[in-house]
Amino acid sequence: MMRRNVKFSTASRMFFALLLLSGVAEAQDTPPVAYQPPLFRAAEEQARPKLPENLSVKLIADEDFAPYSFLSRTGSPAGISVEIAIAACEQARLACTVEVRPFAEILPALARGEADVAVTGPRLDEKSLAAARMTRPYFRIMGRFAVANTSTLDSATARSLAGRRIGVVKDTVHARWLATYYSTARITPYDDLAKAGAALKAGEVDVLFGDNLQVIYWVAGEAAAACCRLLDGAYSDFDYFSRNLAFLVRRDRAELAQAFDYGLDKAQATGSTAKILRTYVPLDPW
Repeated sequence: MMRRNVKFSTASRMFFALLLLSGVAEAQDTPPVAYQPPLFRAAEEQARPKLPENLSVKLIADEDFAPYSFLSRTGSPAGISVEIAIAACEQARLACTVEVRPFAEILPALARGEADVAVTGPRLDEKSLAAARMTRPYFRIMGRFAVANTSTLDSATARSLAGRRIGVVKDTVHARWLATYYSTARITPYDDLAKAGAALKAGEVDVLFGDNLQVIYWVAGEAAAACCRLLDGAYSDFDYFSRNLAFLVRRDRAELAQAFDYGLDKAQATGSTAKILRTYVPLDPW
């Protein structure tokens, strides 16, 4: 559930905002791909934590962290993280409400007891974990490659991309990762992913690399005009761009953290998590 040390720049947030306006990054009525998410942990058979039925729980989320949490076009809280949290609440038989606030207000509101669970917002570090309890992860931020449909490339290893032109957003963790591990490639920086994607479409670069979901939304979006495809699966590197997403629960609510772990396990086991991911993410993010 971390945010600020992964560079979601203003341009990146504008990119997601454009996707939201077009409907690509919002939940779709008909999921285009029936992929199956991996298990983030084996859901063990366990009893529901002893909490009152329909206990009122206040959730709080970043208002500007699409596609994980944001205000939908109808003005209601939405996003991958928001809907997974609601699904966990339903499975744990909790009566949850969601409020969105600016990023800077999330952790202070949790500390003051104005909310019980932070769905998105604070990064998972010593400061936030000293003030709250982390649930088990439910998703992971990763990186992804894409190529033109006409490309003969079938692998994104450093060896296979040696000498190839790779478009990436400049001054990002993704650009630094390429500089470290793909030094034999010709790395071409762009101001934002939309421009890097346009370069791939025009044949000015051979490969596109960036945030997994941003690349997926671009490939599936109107701007790409079905020109391109994902290459290989997602890449995970916790030293650079990968982060596990989890919820933060008030430090004094250990039983509530356990209830969310239970709810997340049940949502995973019943297929609710997979359904939510498939309705927000049009291509397999793994």
